[in-house]
Amino acid sequence: MKGLIEGKRASSNWIRKFGVLLDTQKRIYKSYEKFFGLNSGEWKALPSINYILIFKTLYVKCEACNVENFDNEGIYQLSFVYNKNRKLIIHESNNKQEIFDLAKDLAKEFKVSVCDSASNRRKAIWLDPQSVS
Repeated sequence: MKGLIEGKRASSNWIRKFGVLLDTQKRIYKSYEKFFGLNSGEWKALPSINYILIFKTLYVKCEACNVENFDNEGIYQLSFVYNKNRKLIIHESNNKQEIFDLAKDLAKEFKVSVCDSASNRRKAIWLDPQSVS
């Protein structure tokens, strides 16, 4: 999985797009915002990653989302955790398999474990990079 990965943020829309570009070879990243095609953001060194965190969240802008139906709604988020509790959001999607596939590839690339708190939000599970599904 060497190369450039573009992670998208769920808060994007057709006018403004937010995301992260991750260069796995150079170990750098860039948080960006595109506004009518104009791109902003600067490349930074990737911090030393402790683990990958997958979790599920609801957004304030999701007025139609029902908290009681949290398991069927919401957005999956993949983050790098570094410095014990700091997070760098890499990708967001409503497609669970997409998030887990990306987590598996990134875990192998960076040789870190994955913490799955999306499958059961009350009990996080540590996954081995080889067994992420």
